[in-house]
Amino acid sequence: MKNVAYAALLSAALFTSCESIVDDLNVNPNEFTEVPTQLVFNQVVLNTAAIAEAEPLRIAGMWADQFAGTDRQYITQDRFEVGSATFDEVWGDLYQQGISQAQIAREQATAEGQTAIANYSQMLEGYYAAEAALMFGDVPYTEVNKLEFADPSYEPQEQVLATAISLIQGAIGGEGSDRSVSVANEVLTGTSTWGEFGNALLARYYLAQSDYENALSAATAADFEDFSDGVDIIHTTTNFSENLVYQFEAEQRANYLSFGTAGTVESTLYNFLSDTTALSRGDDKTDDAARLNLLSSGIDQGIYRINVESDGFFAADANFPVIGYPEVQLIIAESAARTGDSEAALTALNNARNYWDNLTGTDSYEDLDDTDLSGDDLLRAILVEKYVSVFGLPTFYDIIRTDNFIGADMDTRNSPAERFLYPSTEVSSNSNYPGDKSLDDPTPVFN
Repeated sequence: MKNVAYAALLSAALFTSCESIVDDLNVNPNEFTEVPTQLVFNQVVLNTAAIAEAEPLRIAGMWADQFAGTDRQYITQDRFEVGSATFDEVWGDLYQQGISQAQIAREQATAEGQTAIANYSQMLEGYYAAEAALMFGDVPYTEVNKLEFADPSYEPQEQVLATAISLIQGAIGGEGSDRSVSVANEVLTGTSTWGEFGNALLARYYLAQSDYENALSAATAADFEDFSDGVDIIHTTTNFSENLVYQFEAEQRANYLSFGTAGTVESTLYNFLSDTTALSRGDDKTDDAARLNLLSSGIDQGIYRINVESDGFFAADANFPVIGYPEVQLIIAESAARTGDSEAALTALNNARNYWDNLTGTDSYEDLDDTDLSGDDLLRAILVEKYVSVFGLPTFYDIIRTDNFIGADMDTRNSPAERFLYPSTEVSSNSNYPGDKSLDDPTPVFN
């Protein structure tokens, strides 16, 4: 009996001893247990570059025919020959790196009493949600980033846009909205406040829904009155902080993306700005030579290359707008024209043209007046100016919304692509996936 008791005590002692030996074995004292709110927020801000100037810009730019795909897989993408896997990275940037991280930043900031950071995170959550809906149509939102919903349900495009607008509106009215976007982050710059940034985004999303009165109101409230107004992503010549178009074209995939191949596949944007093509818009009041030189570095081996040189629009250290002065002025111009105020439309159009004179240091754009443009001609001039001023998604949305009113060349198609394809990651992993959609399936907002 004593031996049994002794054995039991010895076993317990050994078990306790072994436990102490392995206790905390897998605890790394140098590993983060919680990421500081400021770092989470900075990542949310940084990720805007993945939407504004990376793969979505390149695909949208090719499909609006601002750019041309002139090498390898970009030749096929330029021809709209894509599959669902093409959009896996875009979806991840919108959801895993965008919406989810914005929600985490907002939750942490709220818990810590950092109300301004919470509001900024809410605004950017609205940005990511709105862009997701405009790119893909019906998308998940309400059930995103909630553990109880392993397979988030898809919600109507209009509903997600309404929620996104509500998020942005709430942030505009919150603490910190009167501060510069340069405050509380190291990624964005600009003279605009967070509130003005929010109104500019609202203007974009109202315009996408053809709500011209609200678009005009929001764009006016954004108060982008100076050429420097806007919200830009900061870039430098430091490795990995360069302009993303520069990184892609100069360092990673030279000649994949261009303004076209001489004599064969010039982009519509190049043809508008060139003075030697049938689409040239040059006249006594419009000289696009300096702008074309800023955007394009000329012909290299038969290809009109994007200007990534030190003096180019896409140089390594060239900041890139999340939303800028020309876009907001041209939202005002189109919305005013469509609501019957041609004088305000002309003023805003001239503002957008003069922006490029300021940027190039030239006097290439004389102000237009009502003897030059009216009616549909005025509307077309506004949309063409936006087409040659604003790159990527906003212009792609315009092409779909207006049924390609300006007549951009759709290459292998007779009409614009209506949407991006749902990614293969959703096809294979989300039981609520709504089924395959083709590029020709219209979304409710643009239908």
